[in-house]
Amino acid sequence: MVRLLPRANIYQGWWIVLVGYLAQLATIGSFGFVFGVLILPMQEDLGWSRTEIVGVVTVARLIGGVGAMALGPMADRHGVRGLMTLSALVAGVCLLGTAASESKLAYYVCWAGFGLAIPGLTNVGPAVAISNWFIRKRSQAVMFYTFGSATAGVVLAPLMSAIAGSFGWRTSWLAMALLFFAIAPLAWVWVRRRPEDLGLRADGDDTSPVSGAQATDMQSVEEPSWTVRQALRSRPFWLLTFAFMLTSFPAASIFIHMASFVESKGFSPAAGAAAVSVYGGGVLAGRFLWGYIVARVGVQRALVAYGFGYGVSIFLFVLPDSLPAIYATTALLGIGIAGAQQLQVQAYPEYFGRRIVGTLFGYANVVAALTGATAPLLAAAAYDRSQSYQATFLVFGAFCLVAGVAFLFSKPERSPAVAQAQG
Repeated sequence: MVRLLPRANIYQGWWIVLVGYLAQLATIGSFGFVFGVLILPMQEDLGWSRTEIVGVVTVARLIGGVGAMALGPMADRHGVRGLMTLSALVAGVCLLGTAASESKLAYYVCWAGFGLAIPGLTNVGPAVAISNWFIRKRSQAVMFYTFGSATAGVVLAPLMSAIAGSFGWRTSWLAMALLFFAIAPLAWVWVRRRPEDLGLRADGDDTSPVSGAQATDMQSVEEPSWTVRQALRSRPFWLLTFAFMLTSFPAASIFIHMASFVESKGFSPAAGAAAVSVYGGGVLAGRFLWGYIVARVGVQRALVAYGFGYGVSIFLFVLPDSLPAIYATTALLGIGIAGAQQLQVQAYPEYFGRRIVGTLFGYANVVAALTGATAPLLAAAAYDRSQSYQATFLVFGAFCLVAGVAFLFSKPERSPAVAQAQG
């Protein structure tokens, strides 16, 4: 079966982008935007500290990071169809357990299980598939795929906040579980490893079937060709990984604590939820902006702009005390962070080629997870101690400026094979 919806005449890679979009919507929504608006209702009902509530995000990200390193090579060899399907089912079951949790042990066990599902629904799942199905149009595909996380802030955060207000936070987690159960069959039906496996061309330039002999020689554009060993020994890989590690501190924590941050300035929970939606709107607009920037100046220069721009947006975000100013700087913060995942998903395949991207995502994510997993907990602990997020967020902003410098020196290199051939 070459095309699953032949009458629609749509390249199958775009259906994979759609599944990836939904996976982003549900996954980033669950441990980010939705989690952020449910912190206070859960804290009030369960009587736990903010650190205890948020600690599960640290557990999930740590487990997800370690899992990504193991799953990355498997994704390169076998594809991500089964991985995405199973991950969606596991995530759904774990959120059902979260909705029923009465003890801290059960709560943490459920989120540990959710952590196992994260790689298969983010950078070692749809990101690997999209990197393989698109080369020349990768920027567009990644932009649409990452709209999922932005939509979570605009749609899921206010929706789940409203459900929690009317029916309780447990019903919100039940609704999120049902979303994951809906994603699982879509992943099984549409996701495949590479277009060549179905006799198609990358980017969908020609969706008509071709012979198996031709399928191995159908690259529409030349792409880098590195081995995993060569990439792991290269300077650009470690500079990219170091820089993304630094930006993962604010990226993994600020949006989780955003509603609480607004409320800590004396505003209502509704104002906090509205700020999350404004942030999501900024991320959504930022996807278009960063897609345009990449098209105009290339990935490496866009990375430099992202590092410095994100740092400045964090500094601006923590300063205002009036609600209109908070909303304005929140939108800028959303635009700043919008480049994070979009650029990460593009950088590794563009620097090193698509054949090893799952393995590289796995290694890069385990490094970022070790730091990003601690960030929400650090912010929560700082708030429990000082009743303020400001100092923590300012430090995270400084990390982004350092990341900008690292991106500046992370220029792509020729692969060893090309360098040897060219003398």
